[in-house]
Amino acid sequence: MTEHEDAADGELVDRVTVDPLRQAFASALRVIVEALPPSRARDIAVEQMIGAHQRTEQLLARHRILN
Repeated sequence: MTEHEDAADGELVDRVTVDPLRQAFASALRVIVEALPPSRARDIAVEQMIGAHQRTEQLLARHRILN
C-alpha cells in the first residue's frame, strides 16, 4: 500500500506501509529460497509457506469478524 504525504516544501512524498505479518512471511520465504537449492523440495517449502500465510490471514480476518 502506498500513501502520499506532503513534505515540508509542499512536494508529494510516497510512504510505503508494510504489514508486519506479510513482512514476516516474506522474510521466511527469503530464508527458504536462500537456504535451499532450486529443487522440488524448495518448491514444496515455498508452497507450504504461502499456504500458511493465506491460512493465517483468513484466521485473523475471521477473528476480527467474530470479535
